[in-house]
Amino acid sequence: MPIEPPQLDDLRFDRTVEELVRRIPTYAPEWTDHNASDPGISLLQLFAYVTEQIGYRLNRLPEKNQVELLKLLGVRLLPAHAARTSLALLLTNPSTLIGYPLAAGARARAKKGTPPPVYETDATLDVVPAEMVLLVTTKNPHLDDLLLTDSGRETPTVFPDTIPNNDTEWLRVVWDGKAPKLKDMPEDPVPLAKASPTAVEQPYLWIGLDFNPVLSAGFRDVRVTLTLQFDDDEKPDPTKDIRCVTPQPIGEEPQGVDWVAYFDASENLTKNMLGRIDDGTDHLSRSGTIRFTIPHDIGPITTWAPLRPATTIGPLEACLTFGDTMASDLGGVSIATLDVSTYRSIVDDSILKAHQVADTVKPAIDHPFDPALRSKAAGWLRLTLPPRGAGEAPRKLRIATFNAVAVTNATTVTNEILGRGDGRPGQRYFLANRNVLDGTLDLAIQEAVDPTTPLVNWHEVRDLDEVGPFESAYELDREAGAVQFGDGGTIATEGVGRGGRIPPLVPKTGDIVARRYRFGGGLAGEVPVGAITSLDTPANGVSGAVNFVAATGGRDSETLEQAELRARKELSTRTRAVTASDFEWIALQTPDVRVARAQIVALRRPVGGNATAPAVPSPTRCGPALPAGATGLDRIPAPGAVTVVVVPDEKGPEPTPVPSFLRAVCRQLDAHRLVTTEIHVVPPQYCRVCKVYVRVRSKPGYTRSALQGLIESSLGTYLHVLTGGEDGKGYPFGEQLHIADLIAEVFRTEGVERVELLSAEFTRTKSGGVPREGKLVICPGAPGEVDRVALAPEENVSFDAATLTVATIA
Repeated sequence: MPIEPPQLDDLRFDRTVEELVRRIPTYAPEWTDHNASDPGISLLQLFAYVTEQIGYRLNRLPEKNQVELLKLLGVRLLPAHAARTSLALLLTNPSTLIGYPLAAGARARAKKGTPPPVYETDATLDVVPAEMVLLVTTKNPHLDDLLLTDSGRETPTVFPDTIPNNDTEWLRVVWDGKAPKLKDMPEDPVPLAKASPTAVEQPYLWIGLDFNPVLSAGFRDVRVTLTLQFDDDEKPDPTKDIRCVTPQPIGEEPQGVDWVAYFDASENLTKNMLGRIDDGTDHLSRSGTIRFTIPHDIGPITTWAPLRPATTIGPLEACLTFGDTMASDLGGVSIATLDVSTYRSIVDDSILKAHQVADTVKPAIDHPFDPALRSKAAGWLRLTLPPRGAGEAPRKLRIATFNAVAVTNATTVTNEILGRGDGRPGQRYFLANRNVLDGTLDLAIQEAVDPTTPLVNWHEVRDLDEVGPFESAYELDREAGAVQFGDGGTIATEGVGRGGRIPPLVPKTGDIVARRYRFGGGLAGEVPVGAITSLDTPANGVSGAVNFVAATGGRDSETLEQAELRARKELSTRTRAVTASDFEWIALQTPDVRVARAQIVALRRPVGGNATAPAVPSPTRCGPALPAGATGLDRIPAPGAVTVVVVPDEKGPEPTPVPSFLRAVCRQLDAHRLVTTEIHVVPPQYCRVCKVYVRVRSKPGYTRSALQGLIESSLGTYLHVLTGGEDGKGYPFGEQLHIADLIAEVFRTEGVERVELLSAEFTRTKSGGVPREGKLVICPGAPGEVDRVALAPEENVSFDAATLTVATIA
């Protein structure tokens, strides 16, 4: 039997008025006008209204008891979570700038919003007077000499038709510093290779830099951090599999690594970067940072070796010319049939032509790099890109910068006075702002009469019951901005003091001061790439800023209903992930991203390298081409493995997480998993439904165009991973997609009297490299026709509303 809260009072307005009117003849028989216009009846209605309100408040007591119980358990509403992103500072003129530290708390602002969200830098940034101005890829490891390889010199047979040429077999200018502009690169990333599979691989990426060469400027002989952001790391990828393991610290590369190099201007040589290299990109396989020391001799390339120098044709080539001329003049005629004079004339003519060729000079073929671009770079860095896999699309670069800093959608407040201590136990004060960021409140109290005496620092604790009566501690309700002080042990039992110190009563002073705290957050702080463009805090030599990744992790503050649900879950799951519901709940609580759904598939691993996938994307009848890589889960049981399919809280028919989203969920689950559990976090796969044809009989007053919109909305809601299904909480994973369900949903649509016919086509994402397509019909008969589709455990549905066709009959 379910537990139901008691109904303490069931009196309602109508019932109270009815009962009072029924008693009028007994107590006042002379009162015969019982209409609503009678003043006495109006008074009875007023009394009934007040009675109903009293009953309503009485019935709220169980709810109040529940709230008080939550407070007793220490459950507080969670504050809004602040969105975070990374910002690249754009320099006005790096060649004249002197490096300096930009203090934490510098503010930037998005270009849209009411009001536009404000972001602050999380840490002090050492502004480096250097900026990328060119990007060049080469086939061989030398930019100044394109034919020089590790084993010798290449001898080409075909040379560029035009010089300069910024797109040759040996060199390609992937970004000339102008199109797109540096501030637009995050939104319009540049490909680092050609998309053609026949193009020659150019694995060496040269970054041309403009910088201040003065030693004291803060670039040469300085340890810097180069931030690289690749576009594919922030794009949805159905083939992605992130295995949750405890991350290793950024590795120290040994000296002499050959994948980070620079051009030494003093010796006109390309050299490997010396010293310690801290690599956060796993050898450029993903976005991250590379930390190293800029060499003293980094500089520009002044000597550009030609592809071919000017050379005189030698005797051997002249002899070959003589032979070719003889063969041409003879034209296949036998020498025996020629007279002596004719033969002598042919020989003399061939010798003359051979001498003329011997006197000519082959013209030089210059280095193909445009001379107009050569002087732009004051120095060059070289990175060796990892090889591309078969069928893998070219990587795109969003940014490469020395001046990247993390920012948070928050505002800093300093020196705010909360009030004055009054000496009473259990004092409580409120900050001027709610949703305080964790660990940012710095609180102090003036405990001496002398105003020149330094303030005494107090520290935050999770629970005042855990500290002694003489400890300067306080509790903070971050959502409400409430600061709670202790009771000094005044309610202690058995002589044990608890509860923290009481803020003292100091005559004419005793100010409680929030020296510093940060507040903010909310869903409004999530903005796309390139949305943050202005730096409000003045910064020397900085012309602007741009966020090269989307701001994510924003979340509004928790409601009471959400807190009640969380309390039940936390009491059952605590801090470990064992059951499927544990994994689901913990994944949904990921702080850095918004997870809308989490589907747990036990004993299964992603297909990964066990499947055979085509080298190129496969065209489909529904939607864009399927990805080239293998997707889905392996059907072979894997003991100890758990795959978590996560769906982001995003719009669109197929919400798909980006790799950084998957890694954020992995970090959350890794902190709660058992040691023996192998966890994989993957995106959902989708069975696409398209080209739906519906023929219905409409109710009177509904046109075909009106029904088109109504059925489109109905099916779009029903066939959605977040809003679909019978309960409206999302179409279930791993269920059957039956045509009868689609017919029933159309039949429930407003304006539909009867469904005459329904058919639809579908395309399923690959599992094991085999695309699956077909047609949903009521009575399957032809090949490829079915009346249901059994979804895989990691598979959901999506609906292409643009291909819906609705027909009506009279």
